[in-house]
Amino acid sequence: MTSIDQYPAVAANAIEAINRSGLEVIKRPIRGGTDGSRLSFIGLPCPNIFAAEQAIHSKLEWTTIQDLHKVVETIVHLSVIWYEKALE
Repeated sequence: MTSIDQYPAVAANAIEAINRSGLEVIKRPIRGGTDGSRLSFIGLPCPNIFAAEQAIHSKLEWTTIQDLHKVVETIVHLSVIWYEKALE
């Protein structure tokens, strides 16, 4: 069991933040190698959310300002959700 499994609120809050941003949540396993998977492995639960990249790790990798705004919006929502939960 990874630390992310021990703290289901971490992923649930990320999903809620994505939903509040008006985006569709797509959950799929990745094989590791991300900063989030490494942090989770050493005990800091850290789901991979998204970073708005397209054609990732290719010579043609790109993103848009609109996509980056959605990343920021999601992180702001995530911060608000954690604050709201702390008040409960």
